[in-house]
Amino acid sequence: MLQTISKKNSRTVILLLAKFNKLHFGALKKKSKIEGKSLTNTLNELLSEGLITKEYEDPSKRTAKVYYSLTTLGKEVLEIYELTEELERKREAEVKENFGITINGDVNGGIIIGNNSKVHIKKH
Repeated sequence: MLQTISKKNSRTVILLLAKFNKLHFGALKKKSKIEGKSLTNTLNELLSEGLITKEYEDPSKRTAKVYYSLTTLGKEVLEIYELTEELERKREAEVKENFGITINGDVNGGIIIGNNSKVHIKKH
């Protein structure tokens, strides 16, 4: 399941279904900008993982619209996405803090001393 939900198209579809509750194939295609074959493959993967359901508008019609929506399990995936975003923000802040560049003093005539992946410019 982690492999499926890690894919960009899966994430896009899950987030759209979370936002709109229920969408038919054409609307998903238009809003996601995912090509038809790729969208079909993504929907089939999400269906097989039990993350979405599909429902026919009117099964007696030959061209009935098929609507997709999130299952309870699919809604729980949203928590994973939120946690991932939070971890990414923390990682970015840590990288910025640990690998930042600090310049003190005048750059002209100075020497550069590296320390703990930070750059300090010291005037001699």
